[in-house]
Amino acid sequence: MKPKTVVIGLGLFGREVALSLARRGYSVLAVDRAPEMVEQVKSAVDQALILDTTDESALREARIDEMAVAVCAIGTQHVENSILTTALLHQLGVPRIIVRAANDLHARILRQVGATDVVNPEQEMGRRVAHQIASPGIREVLSLAEGVCVAEVPTPPSFAGESLAGLDVRRKYGVNVIGVQRRLPGGATRSVGESTGGAEAIREVGAGAGELLKQDRRFIMNVSPTERLQADDILVVIGSSDDVKRLGGLG
Repeated sequence: MKPKTVVIGLGLFGREVALSLARRGYSVLAVDRAPEMVEQVKSAVDQALILDTTDESALREARIDEMAVAVCAIGTQHVENSILTTALLHQLGVPRIIVRAANDLHARILRQVGATDVVNPEQEMGRRVAHQIASPGIREVLSLAEGVCVAEVPTPPSFAGESLAGLDVRRKYGVNVIGVQRRLPGGATRSVGESTGGAEAIREVGAGAGELLKQDRRFIMNVSPTERLQADDILVVIGSSDDVKRLGGLG
């Protein structure tokens, strides 16, 4: 059973979190102080409330303490409210509290008052834009650890019609191909939540960095070494950032 989640703050970031979770079948309570923000999402989530989350009694009345996950997406122009809300969520015993931070100092304070995870979407988007400029051949990247990433790489023209065994990608380029995204026949589209061979797990891991699996493609995991690559395949690879970049540069 997917955890009950409350999303607090329904600006662009918070609204997208709430709607994306709802599309994935999560039970979402969406909260904002502004009635117009609540109105925009109420038909797409389980429940939407106009609520001042700096008021402890209001949080208790809304049964926020029953939530397994809280996403505090209050805008960066309201730093004080985000800190106080985070502290109250912690006092109420919410097990996982994910909070949007404006900067490093804000992030440190949020962790001190109870945040379990801190995100900075503007910083992450800046990195992604810089990556797209520096490595235009690579479509999506999910950083796993220092210098290691999962990435989408369009199949280089020289790879089309060849097998992974024949190409010997791991030895020559230092990356592991963990799957292939292949276009669905006849312009079909994949429904949200549908997966093939473990694609759902990869999408969940990469949600913060962008959904790796496109709606008009299926994900083939554990690709046979003898499988012939198609010209419009997208390789999903894991390896060092430098090796991935080198592979992407073949296009």
